[in-house]
Amino acid sequence: MNKKIFIVLLISIIVFCVGVITLTTIKQEDTRKNQLIIGLDDSFPPYGYRDENNEIVGLDIDLAKAVGEKLGMEVKFQPISWASKEQELNSGNIDCIWNGFAYNAEREKIMTLSRKYLKGEMYFMLKGDNKISSQEELVGKKIGVQSGSVQEADLENSQLGKQVEIIPYSDFLTACMDLEIGGIDAVYSSSIYGNYIIESKNKDYKTIPSYNISTASGSVIAFKLGNEELKEKIENAMLELEKEGKIDEISIKWLGEPMVKLQEE
Repeated sequence: MNKKIFIVLLISIIVFCVGVITLTTIKQEDTRKNQLIIGLDDSFPPYGYRDENNEIVGLDIDLAKAVGEKLGMEVKFQPISWASKEQELNSGNIDCIWNGFAYNAEREKIMTLSRKYLKGEMYFMLKGDNKISSQEELVGKKIGVQSGSVQEADLENSQLGKQVEIIPYSDFLTACMDLEIGGIDAVYSSSIYGNYIIESKNKDYKTIPSYNISTASGSVIAFKLGNEELKEKIENAMLELEKEGKIDEISIKWLGEPMVKLQEE
């Protein structure tokens, strides 16, 4: 083959390949702009968990789907390791964390957080036949928490945390399983989660209140630090859904009462 013809063909092939790659990239970027990828722990009822058909369902799942429909965006749920949630968010693998994510001041320093939309207390769950009846009696005991959770951080930083053995688990469900077989004495968790487990699973658990431990003050949606645009889009969609009664409908479905409301800033 003539060398000149070969060079022309080679250049044509290169130009064609670059064009294909460019078009593919543009198509992927356009598709990504219309997607909302949500990071979550898929074993955290009632916020988000897998049902008997292995489908991800829950309070925050329904809220996110309603927001996606309102915004005309495709919502995808991406299970992540809760211990590495910040890295997932900062790398762009997910657009937000929406899964019973508790607000505290430390998280606000490294993420952009939505307004609070659900308030729950923190307490200890124990087996129903446990004789312990107060936080003071937990001294020297084993307390289960979810690894990477605000409950873990708060308990570690509390006075009680210095007097107990803190056992981290990949998720709260696993902690509760260990509680039932006697591997730990209590689980430190949100009352929203605890009440749902006790009522929906008919668990023989007792609860005792906690004090001087929690720094959390309600559930929020977390975004990459500085992503105010997406935060405002989702908040505005939620406000519209509130006016339409959709938020109350979802809240009653999962919590039995209209507890979800986007708080004023």
